[in-house]
Amino acid sequence: MTSSETVTEKQIGTGIKAFTSTTGATGRIRFLDSPEEVLDFIDGPDVDSTVVISRGGTTTFMSPALMSGVAGLITLQGAPESHLGILSREFGIPCVMSTVFTEGITTSREETIPADGTLVRLDTSGDTGLVFLLDGNS
Repeated sequence: MTSSETVTEKQIGTGIKAFTSTTGATGRIRFLDSPEEVLDFIDGPDVDSTVVISRGGTTTFMSPALMSGVAGLITLQGAPESHLGILSREFGIPCVMSTVFTEGITTSREETIPADGTLVRLDTSGDTGLVFLLDGNS
């Protein structure tokens, strides 16, 4: 990105924040849907600049991704009292749970999520968790 490039934001998701964080998180999306995908991911180079998406808040196989230091976490189901909500607080990882997206790709279960590689920003500073699409940073 050059210094003259303008970054625009568009809200594409709303959910429940796991805890309040004034820093939020920015990173590229990676949907992890199996233990094998998580293990492959944590051995890769981009863990700390990735916002991972998990289907549920009780998905225990996501724990290694959080322990590896992901930038942020989005779940499609779950609440702050669930396993991933608790872990996100313990590790200080911004987390938006039970997220509903207004645009993106459709998963095999007919869920709408941002495509892998999409640059997003999580905002957990207010009453709800928000997910913003960042444009101008391809």
